[in-house]
Amino acid sequence: MNLAIALTAARYGAATANYMEVLSLLKKTDPQTGKERVSGARCKDILTGQEFDVRAKCVINATGPFTDAVRQMDDKDAATICQPSAGVHIVMPGYYRYWIPTL
Repeated sequence: MNLAIALTAARYGAATANYMEVLSLLKKTDPQTGKERVSGARCKDILTGQEFDVRAKCVINATGPFTDAVRQMDDKDAATICQPSAGVHIVMPGYYRYWIPTL
């Protein structure tokens, strides 16, 4: 799924990267509200060690089990909201798709 998202984004002109770590969040003051907003991230290429800033009009925290760690980069006092757990994926033959009730 992640590969499909990255390929679709690249097809529409997005720059994509893999093996990246977010070191900190970049912020700027919103001129309309006067509040600080996240405007990007300081990133590190894990393969080369190179660090650089990525700026964006909109930043979405879609980090799965790392949700709280990224939220706490924005606000050290942010309460934890995500409890990571281990799961299991079961792959079954295609003929079982007719046996699974739809919601």
